[in-house]
Amino acid sequence: METKKRERPSFNKAIGGAMKQHYSDTRTRKPLAYTLMSSNPLIEVACAAGIQTAFPENYACVCAARHASPKYCAKAEAHHYTQDICSYCRSNLGYTHSHNDDPPNGGIGDPDLFLMTSSACSHYFKWWDTLKEIHQKPLVFVNTPRVMDPLNMPDFYVDFAQEEIKAAISQIESILNITLSPEKLAQAVRHSDKTVDYWQKVLALQKSVPAPLGLSDLSNALFVLIVMAGTREGATLMEKIYHETSQRAAEGKGILRRDEEKHRLLWLNIPFWYNLKILGYFEDRGCAFPISDYCQYIWGVTRMDSQHPLEGLARKALGGELNTSLDDHIQKLITDIEAYHIDGVIAHSNRSCRVLSVGVLDAASIIREKLNIPVLILDGDHADERVYSEAETMTRIDTFLEMLE
Repeated sequence: METKKRERPSFNKAIGGAMKQHYSDTRTRKPLAYTLMSSNPLIEVACAAGIQTAFPENYACVCAARHASPKYCAKAEAHHYTQDICSYCRSNLGYTHSHNDDPPNGGIGDPDLFLMTSSACSHYFKWWDTLKEIHQKPLVFVNTPRVMDPLNMPDFYVDFAQEEIKAAISQIESILNITLSPEKLAQAVRHSDKTVDYWQKVLALQKSVPAPLGLSDLSNALFVLIVMAGTREGATLMEKIYHETSQRAAEGKGILRRDEEKHRLLWLNIPFWYNLKILGYFEDRGCAFPISDYCQYIWGVTRMDSQHPLEGLARKALGGELNTSLDDHIQKLITDIEAYHIDGVIAHSNRSCRVLSVGVLDAASIIREKLNIPVLILDGDHADERVYSEAETMTRIDTFLEMLE
């Protein structure tokens, strides 16, 4: 799939450097915690406690982008993990069972503990439990209730989540024989909130025509939002991303020129990490992706007050698309499709991610009915390219593009 070379934002190079440093740190710094991404308040807690974090999900994305996921998924399946399990999980477990390998980015170090929250996919419980059994290290867990109606969330949800976080902090202190400084926790929350503030401003700038960033740029920036949460370096890098995006918007500069941007599309669900070139195919045909629900609704949705760090972290734990209802998700889509001037939707029916795919057909039907815009549903997987059909996908895309004209 040949696509034109376009001038990407310069911050991508800085993100690449941060990613390289992160993976180096996961192999050299101790103690190391395997940390669930999601809306996980223990990321900031780990940062404040001087714990190096590693993210198996993010590493699975790296493996998919480097076309290593098929061999790792096959390795997991050889150890009797079924193909019905998420490909992130299979890729990570296959990597865990691989030895004398040449892993992408040098791999990640062995963990000293595991940090997770319930505000994610249900299979993560078994994934983290399996890793706990393999490595024989303790697991610290924050449980949160499902928030079906975010606008009318009971106050006791926040109280409950705060108590869960307090208990988790006590467990971490006991496991590692450390004392978490309240000042350092407040500082981590302050850095994290600053990062979220700039991220939300970046997303708002994507309403500009032409869209200053592409979906691959936004996906890269997620690394800063999630993996570097709670750090001064993360806040500084996200500020850099915001200022460059702001300048591009002010200059009317996008991935596509104003006269090139004919259509503005929304990508629903996780991209095909092993085939991000497909986004270039759309761009070459005048289509920009100002937003994606994957970038918009899961992370960076909650501002936090460092004067009340535990409450801020509790609200983070309760937020995000993975912890809310399908009705709330669809309403956000309807609102943002109009706000970002979207005239078409690409919906990935992702066999691996059921929590993001369970409502795809409902969302597609409602979007078509209420907004009268076309929706293309693509079948695939976010990391296991063995189930991806290039020919079928491109045929569907070409037909969809004809509908847009």
